[in-house]
Order: sequence, then structure tokens, then C-alpha cells
Amino acid sequence: MRSSFTPATPLYAVCGLSGMCVMAMGASVGFLLDTWRGLGAGLILGAGAFLLGMKATVMLCSLQTRQTLRTLTKGDPRGEAAAHLALHAVALYQAAVFPLQPGGVSGDEQAFRRAVAYRCAAREDLPRPVRVAAAEALDVIEQGQDVKRAQAAVWTVNEAVRDCRPGFISLSGDPST
Repeated sequence: MRSSFTPATPLYAVCGLSGMCVMAMGASVGFLLDTWRGLGAGLILGAGAFLLGMKATVMLCSLQTRQTLRTLTKGDPRGEAAAHLALHAVALYQAAVFPLQPGGVSGDEQAFRRAVAYRCAAREDLPRPVRVAAAEALDVIEQGQDVKRAQAAVWTVNEAVRDCRPGFISLSGDPST
């Protein structure tokens, strides 16, 4: 049997109970001031105060989350994503040119991976050091003669990708780290 309770269920229960308590306090104060009309007015004022407090809490949480995310990520996210894409495309093309088993990659697949690697390496939003390293790696792989040299070229692309995003995640929130 699957439980219908989520981890947020107790929080919803607490919010509901606190809302009822605030409305009950408003109703009781209103009743003390002006019996039945005061009861209705106090109930409405209590509900409004509760909803206003909840809206302020949600807005503060949203702002805090955005601020935390801004301290964690720096730089150009599109450029970093394009750099990772180019690295993966070059590595897949290397795997197609130098397969682990002879004949393990068909000619069509190799041509497809080559086209994808060249397209990814020529993207406009790719940082220049990554674009240069990817072009050099593709040139070495294209020659198809030396596996070690191709691995070194792909490793150079990997280093360029890492260098293009210094301090991508900063646990301290300090931009200098």
C-alpha cells in the first residue's frame, strides 16, 4: 500500500492549524468588542492577516532561494553548457574513430558523430579557449593515427572546459574562491 503523505504534508497541516488559530483569535477579539458583528469582522481580519503573513513568508523564501543560487553559480551558464556539450561531442567522436573493438562502429555512425562534434565545436556561445582546444582535438582525431595523441587532445579540451568556469560552485559564497 502506498502512502499518500508527502514530506510537505506536516507543513501544510501546521499552516492550516496556524491559520485556524489566527482566525479564531480574531473572531474571539471581535466577539469581545462587538458580539456577533465583531465576530464576523474579527474572523475576516484574522484570515486576511494570516494570508498576508503567508504571502510575505513565501516571497521571502523565494528571494532567499534566488540569492543563494546567485552565490553558487557564476559566469555564463550558456557558455558553460555549450563547453560541456562540445567536450562530450568530441569525446564521442574520438570513441567512434578509435573504437574498443575493431569494426565496433559503423561508417554511418562515425560520420554522424563527426558532424555533431564539428557543429558543437563551432557554436557561437562556446568560449574561445574551448573552441580552439576542440578544433585542435578534432584535427588530431581526424588524422586517426595516434590514440595517445587523441586522448591527450581530448584531455586538453577537458582542461579548457574546466578553466572556462572557475569557481562554478562556491560553497562559501565568496566570489574570489
